[in-house]
Amino acid sequence: MSSTVYVEAQMLIRKPIEDVFEAFINPEVTTNFWFTKSTGKLEEGEKSNLGMGDVRREKCSERSSDYSEPAD
Repeated sequence: MSSTVYVEAQMLIRKPIEDVFEAFINPEVTTNFWFTKSTGKLEEGEKSNLGMGDVRREKCSERSSDYSEPAD
């Protein structure tokens, strides 16, 4: 028996578009609510790595700047 799962999510953000855009590209902001690690700000034509760790553990301890890129 096969089953099709469909999920839809929406979010209402009551902030100016410039603030929302900056929140998604700036790791100093993004790591506070979404990703826990980033190798840098998202820039057009540049590469960045974003990561999700154990949010509970990372939020409770000091943030570390010794993030290493994931192995290929």
